[in-house]
Amino acid sequence: MPPAERVVIASAFTLALSACSAGVEAPAPREALAPVMIDESVLGAIARERGLSREQSLELAVEDALLARQLATTEPALAHWVERVVLARQLLGALLEEAKASGPASDAELRELSEARFWELDRPRLVRVVHAVVLSPSENAEARALADRIAQATAGTTTPDEFKARARAVPAGKFSVKVEVLPPVAEDGRAVDPERPPPLGPGVQQFDRSFAVAAQRLTRPGELSPVVHTPFGYHVMYLTQVIEPHQPTLDERRALLHDEIMKARAKALSTALLDRLRRELSPQQERSALGTMQALGAQR
Repeated sequence: MPPAERVVIASAFTLALSACSAGVEAPAPREALAPVMIDESVLGAIARERGLSREQSLELAVEDALLARQLATTEPALAHWVERVVLARQLLGALLEEAKASGPASDAELRELSEARFWELDRPRLVRVVHAVVLSPSENAEARALADRIAQATAGTTTPDEFKARARAVPAGKFSVKVEVLPPVAEDGRAVDPERPPPLGPGVQQFDRSFAVAAQRLTRPGELSPVVHTPFGYHVMYLTQVIEPHQPTLDERRALLHDEIMKARAKALSTALLDRLRRELSPQQERSALGTMQALGAQR
């Protein structure tokens, strides 16, 4: 039986609940519970997990069995729910072991995560700028002249606020001028704030490449760019921050992302298993399987 389909009951409480659900009557005397509801594999699991002797493990297992019998008698619906949750957790453990058995994180898995979270795992040099852009999708001498006047007016500014105030003070005439703070941008145009990355912050944006290349030419905060033309118009940029590259090696990422990748593999296995069971089970059985998986998700 594949590990993904093997559920190992590692709790005397769950074992006892299963026995009660199956109609097995436990003997009343405390000492008589062990042969009926507790097996050596359970005792061994308790002993290994808690560092106890067999006798101490047996004492704990008997307590579990007594509690299970009482719960199954007084609250059968709750007992059934608890059993399903514990079994679901065991299934998750089996899936995780199967995921680990398929080997360490592959280069392809690492590349996929690194591309999705480049700001954290494969970050190039990023620069943050404030810019003033004279909106003009095509080349226009008057728009360029206005951008030149903005560049002259903002020369020598020492703060982003001063740059914005001076840029806005230049009469725009018939043109529209936008003055705004932009998220850090890489040379290839990807833009994201590492301090507010998705999903907590805005998503990754893609800036025009010519704009990004021009921004990357700036080297120190406070530096002003020459006028740059892009498909949006004529820009003047003021550099406010340089974020240095952070690019761990593949081996460093393999260690850093090991647990995350194993969990992702286990989730994929659980999805595949549930899909197969949906196809094979009757509608009533399917609802039971879905309930188990929902209980599993609620406990994660």
